[in-house]
Amino acid sequence: MTTDTHRSSAGAGSESATTDRRSVEERRQQLIDAALQVMADHGLAKATTRAITDEAGLALGAFHYAFSSKDELLGAVIEQVVAEIDAALVRTLGAAEPRADDPDGRELVVEVLHRFLTATWEYLESTPQLQLAQYELTLHAVRDPALRHLAERQYELYSATVSRALGTLTGEIGAQRADQLARYVVATIDGLLLQWLVEGDDEAARARLTRYLRTLPAIVDAHCEPVG
Repeated sequence: MTTDTHRSSAGAGSESATTDRRSVEERRQQLIDAALQVMADHGLAKATTRAITDEAGLALGAFHYAFSSKDELLGAVIEQVVAEIDAALVRTLGAAEPRADDPDGRELVVEVLHRFLTATWEYLESTPQLQLAQYELTLHAVRDPALRHLAERQYELYSATVSRALGTLTGEIGAQRADQLARYVVATIDGLLLQWLVEGDDEAARARLTRYLRTLPAIVDAHCEPVG
C-alpha cells in the first residue's frame, strides 16, 4: 500500500511538473507572438511589457513567470523571426537539376537566384509591418552587447542558407565565393527592402528589382572569377 501510494504521488508530481513546463512554454510562445504583433502594429518603442501582456491576454505578472527581462523576450522574438525567414528562404530556393547545355552551372545559379529573389520579394511585399519590426529588432540587438550576437547570427544564417544552395549547383563557385555571392545577394535585397519601406512606392521597388535581376549573369560571373 505504501509503495502504491508513493508511486501514485510520484506520478502526480511528474505530471504536475510536465504541466508546469508546458504552461511556461505556452506562455513564452504567447508573449513572443504578442510582442511581434505589437511591434508590427506600433513599433518597438510601444512594445512595453504591459502592451505585450495585454495583447497576449495575460496578466502583467505572467511576463516574469516566462521571461526574466524584456531583453530576454526580444532575444526570443529575434530567434523566432530568423527561424521563420530562414525557412521561407529554404522554400524559395527550392531544388534545381544541372543541365547538359550548362556545363559550368553558371546559368543554373542565375536561374535559382532569379527564382529566389522573385519569391522572396513577394513574401517581403506581403509582410511590410513584420519587416519594419525586424529592422527595429536588428538595430536594437546591434546596440546591445548582450543581444548583438543574435543580429550577427541572423545575417550569418541568411547567407549560409543561400550559400549552401548555390554551392551544390556548380563547381565554378567554391565555398568561399558561394559565401561572398550569398552575402552580396542578401545585402542587395536588404537595401531594396529598406528603400521600399521608406518610400512606400511598390512600382519603383519592383522596377529596381527587375533591373537587378537582369544583372544576375554578370554578378554570378564576377563571383566565379578571381578578384584582382
